[in-house]
Amino acid sequence: MHADAVLWEGLRKGDKELFLALYNKYYHSLFFIGLKEVGDGQLVRDAIQQLFLYLWEKRETIRTAVNVKSYLITSFLRKLSDDWKKAERFSSLQVVNDAYLEDAPLTPEESLIKKDEDDHQFTLLAGLMDELPNRQKELLVLKFYEGLSYEEIVQRTGLSYRTVYNKIYEALKSLKLQVSQNQPHTVSI
Repeated sequence: MHADAVLWEGLRKGDKELFLALYNKYYHSLFFIGLKEVGDGQLVRDAIQQLFLYLWEKRETIRTAVNVKSYLITSFLRKLSDDWKKAERFSSLQVVNDAYLEDAPLTPEESLIKKDEDDHQFTLLAGLMDELPNRQKELLVLKFYEGLSYEEIVQRTGLSYRTVYNKIYEALKSLKLQVSQNQPHTVSI
């Protein structure tokens, strides 16, 4: 078992084995802390994954941590808090939006416009998904079309949890970038 300082320096130097050892050492502690805070296992797992992905991406610019455990817990709780607030806001907005939509039926013109916009978005997204690597496309279909959890995808594909999460994250990041580049720019007058 490596000391935290060694694991942290390994992360900063890009040593994947030491980074993985750091992840494995603190994953369960962070999971239980997060579960106690918010009670949503999927949100907690996502926050842990995003924290470690962030650390890996920023490894060359992060400073030496005096107390690695404290740094990880503080960073994780901050990330989890932000994610929880976003989830609550989204949930609140969805309830308000659903209530509004129930009270305000669309006119025939609005329905036609909405259908055209939805068709265009679906066609665009389908075309962009075709450009993704096959593995990413397969994982997106399992996650979002079949509605499988990460654990179910791991069982079905035989890939590691981290690989599944990373591939889906990369695919969504790529799709988001492509969609933003394909959106027409509006000009205000």
